Amino acid sequence: MYKQYLIIFAILGLSLNLLAQPNLDIEPRRVTFENIFNRYDYTNLINSGNQVLRIDSLSSSKSFYIIDFENAQQLPLFINPNDTVKVNITLTNFYNITVSDTSDTVWVYSNDPESPRDLRIKIDFFDDDYGTCSGNISDEILTPLPNSKIYFFYYGIYLFDSTFTDVSGNYTKQLPKGDYTVAAEKEGYRVIFSGNTPDPYFAQSVVLDSGQTAAVDLQLPPLDNSGYSISGTVIDSVYGNPINKGIVVVRKGTHTPTLLKQNAALNDSSVYVGFVKPDGSYNIIVEDSTYYFVQAYSSYYLPTFYNVQNSASVFWQNADSVRIDQTVTNRNLYLERDSSYGGGGAYGYISLPFLDAQGFDGITVLAKSLANNQLYSYNFGKDNGRFYINNLPYGTYQLVAQKIGFPNAVSSEFVISPQNPNQNEINIQFTLTDVVNEEQIIPSEIKLYPNYPNPFNPGTKISYSINSNQFISIIIFDVLGKEIETLVNEEKPMGSYELNWNAANLTSGVYFYQLRAGNFVETRKMILLK
Repeated sequence: MYKQYLIIFAILGLSLNLLAQPNLDIEPRRVTFENIFNRYDYTNLINSGNQVLRIDSLSSSKSFYIIDFENAQQLPLFINPNDTVKVNITLTNFYNITVSDTSDTVWVYSNDPESPRDLRIKIDFFDDDYGTCSGNISDEILTPLPNSKIYFFYYGIYLFDSTFTDVSGNYTKQLPKGDYTVAAEKEGYRVIFSGNTPDPYFAQSVVLDSGQTAAVDLQLPPLDNSGYSISGTVIDSVYGNPINKGIVVVRKGTHTPTLLKQNAALNDSSVYVGFVKPDGSYNIIVEDSTYYFVQAYSSYYLPTFYNVQNSASVFWQNADSVRIDQTVTNRNLYLERDSSYGGGGAYGYISLPFLDAQGFDGITVLAKSLANNQLYSYNFGKDNGRFYINNLPYGTYQLVAQKIGFPNAVSSEFVISPQNPNQNEINIQFTLTDVVNEEQIIPSEIKLYPNYPNPFNPGTKISYSINSNQFISIIIFDVLGKEIETLVNEEKPMGSYELNWNAANLTSGVYFYQLRAGNFVETRKMILLK
């Protein structure tokens, strides 16, 4: 009888153990991304069991998504009985989706007896069109550089893919059609971007269309091993994890957040770049012993400067410069996520009150949502003052532009909507305050700048700079070379100038404006479009 009781109790205990277990429900079970403007969705992980549910990992066959949990929880995470955790899913690699990628599964591994459970993903749009980017990488005397690493950035900020050069310094890469910038890296040489510039901000865009080939040749100058270097780790500011890819930009300049003024020597020779390694680390050699700003950016993160507080410092006003006069280590950068999960675009032109040769260097343009004051996406000002920002969700925005040493500039408000997914010819105007002494801004050359806007109707702005006191003239011509109007014809002190020209009495067409100063002559084209 005693043995029978033991057997009964053992069976009851085993039954209770079998009944006491977690149970994972995923609701909704399917996530659908309908188009480029609908690339964010969520699901819920529900523990319908009577024991704690442990979520160990999530995995999919494709690296197309950013998956995170509410309240920045990290794996493994634990869900009590009858509790729920929200899972956010963002489709990121949307520009590389082919017809074979439109169905996917994310597997959720846990201590649920039925683990793994599946979350089904459906993508309702794709593009099978590809182009090819090819070229040659050499040094400054055109000696081929084999085994150089080539990087391809979608819209200049999303590190999409990479390849290596062959023994002759040649490379070729098939890429989805779109807008790219290209960079080349080789040990012992400076990193160079398309357009043969060391500054990623000024990298020239390469547009790939279906079936077409674009050629990008780059020449890498040697890098003197001065013994001056900086290294550290690029880190997700919320989760504390290393970020496994990205760029670190080291740019000459001096600043501490407690001081307003700084010295920003911004030109190509003072910019050095390094790539983030898979473990999140970076190491960059510089040739001059001086102070530098250190900035990092990565796919779907906002660009961030180094500061001693180890916080995400998007704006230069909160950055600390670093003196690099030896091997400097442990200069970590903390990045925060952006919210670029839409398909809208903002395009336009930057206006500056100073117009020397390096005026547009180092300008970052960020899109701020006026609904929640969050920064959603970004890009860089080019050497002609143009900019473009992509992947904006529907909403109302304002653009914020920053240039080291100057107060931030903002645009007027604009709306991204189904009727107007792209906004063009947005102007951002920098102004001078006591942050920078205007008398210190001396143009380094005589320069005539692109008019803005262009095309225009009926008015446009024409800007120019002269580096010494001299007699100058600015004359408008029509397409036949006939002089239409003289805007300036007098002695001018050195400095930068901007004037307005109104063409209300003229017909639509191509016109030219010309700057003459001594032996210097420069002419630019503009279009009046009524």
